Amino acid sequence: MKSTASLRAVLVAVLSALLFIGLAGPASAAPPHTKGSGGADCAGRGVPLSKTSIQLYTFAGYIGGGAGEQARHEDVLRRLAEMGYRNVEPYTLSGWTAQQYADLLDRYGLKASARHVDVGSQVTPADIDQILADNRTLGIKYFGSGSSAGAPWIGQLKTEADWVAYAEYLDAVGAQARKAGQTLFVHNHDFEFTTTFDGQTAFDILMQNTGDKNLVSQLDVYWVSFAGLDPVDVVEQYGKRIQLLHVKDLNEDLNRRIEIVGRGDIDFPSIFAAGKGIKYYVVEHDPRFGDPTFDPFEAAREGLAYLRCVTF
Repeated sequence: MKSTASLRAVLVAVLSALLFIGLAGPASAAPPHTKGSGGADCAGRGVPLSKTSIQLYTFAGYIGGGAGEQARHEDVLRRLAEMGYRNVEPYTLSGWTAQQYADLLDRYGLKASARHVDVGSQVTPADIDQILADNRTLGIKYFGSGSSAGAPWIGQLKTEADWVAYAEYLDAVGAQARKAGQTLFVHNHDFEFTTTFDGQTAFDILMQNTGDKNLVSQLDVYWVSFAGLDPVDVVEQYGKRIQLLHVKDLNEDLNRRIEIVGRGDIDFPSIFAAGKGIKYYVVEHDPRFGDPTFDPFEAAREGLAYLRCVTF
């Protein structure tokens, strides 16, 4: 009798424990909106991997130049593939030919979603035929300069007429690219939004003096925010002309420095919800504006995790 009572007590305890687990769920389960590791709990909830990319300039300090550059560049590609990235956005080919770089991407199961390459200006035209040929080899559709010719460190555009002439140059390049099945973009910093002429920003001038099929925007949301604008307003104003986003965070408490995605103050869900024609969401962290302990691989991991879990 005593043995039966003991057995009954054990069974009751086990059933109670199972019922508690069923009601409460496993203690390790992450809340549905957490900026977690991007694991299976977030799969299918955020930005699809097919639309997620990373600008390799994030690793510019690691890749460097000179002896060993190619080995370091390849190490970056290998480690990104291991993290789960399927797309990358190169800013340099590190001395490889377009075919060699295409073969390298294929080795690690990666594709180039876009490319930063100097497309020149009306002052210093680039060899667009060669760029288009290399893009074709690389399998790249989207391309553009890492900075517009209006950058203070370039200093080519001083007046409104200069900006209009630059827009006309980009329009011609974009038309040539379109005929080749490719798309030219302009990538912004803050000065395209802080440079104004009679109430129009330089960015407005570029958009208004180019055809919507000849030039699209790769909007860097950090620099829009740094310029004092709300990226949501820019995305809503230009709609489907904004086809790529540089997903880069801003930390207001640390002198508005660039921050690892998800740790800063930019409202990415609202920006993403406003976007109607975004083809790629591109993680980026400019190594020139971080603290000395910045780890680009940590930024890549956390950026990917954030995009996989974000809801909008």
